Amino acid sequence: MKAKAVDFIAYTVNDMDKAEAFYRDVLGLTVSDPRGEPGTRGNGYMEFECGGTSIGLTQMEPMPNGAMALAVDDIHEAIEELRGKGVKIGMSPIETGGCFIASIEDPEGNNIIIHQRKDGTAG
Repeated sequence: MKAKAVDFIAYTVNDMDKAEAFYRDVLGLTVSDPRGEPGTRGNGYMEFECGGTSIGLTQMEPMPNGAMALAVDDIHEAIEELRGKGVKIGMSPIETGGCFIASIEDPEGNNIIIHQRKDGTAG
């Protein structure tokens, strides 16, 4: 697997309204992927733009503490390669509105997201 860039980092939050206000109003970051209505892609997740790498806030499980997302050209190929190397797969690839996403664990149990944007961009 060859990572092209860090697409985003994400933090788990308990209060999305407070977290959104902090990152937007206190840190001055621009919302790049707003929360959606219940049942939509953005429900429980939003992103802020920060110099080419997004900062995500999530209420989704499982994401203890936080994670980084590594961009790849082909998520299915990357996950199969990692599986063949004995890497623990936390979540097999799923498709969302604008991307494919999966997760693995490093030897210490830290979550690493493997990410492929449908438009082919990274970082």
